Amino acid sequence: MTITGTIEHIEYRNTAGHEKKVVTLAPDGRQRAFVEFRGRRMEDLDRYKENDEIQVTVTLEGKVSKNSGIQYNNLVVQSVN
Repeated sequence: MTITGTIEHIEYRNTAGHEKKVVTLAPDGRQRAFVEFRGRRMEDLDRYKENDEIQVTVTLEGKVSKNSGIQYNNLVVQSVN
């Protein structure tokens, strides 16, 4: 899946040794998409800043929390165009 939008916010997160950058994209100015840059993909983000237009290809990754049973969906970046 491809998402094109304006970068509203870039946030670095490190949870239990799992580093990632979560980017808030505004594809149409009203909706929001939260996409994750992990591993070497975090370096791909270095040339972009807030308010830049970006196009990313993502995969959908779903999981269920072992502790609470809550279901999560993540949009994980595979490439930046």
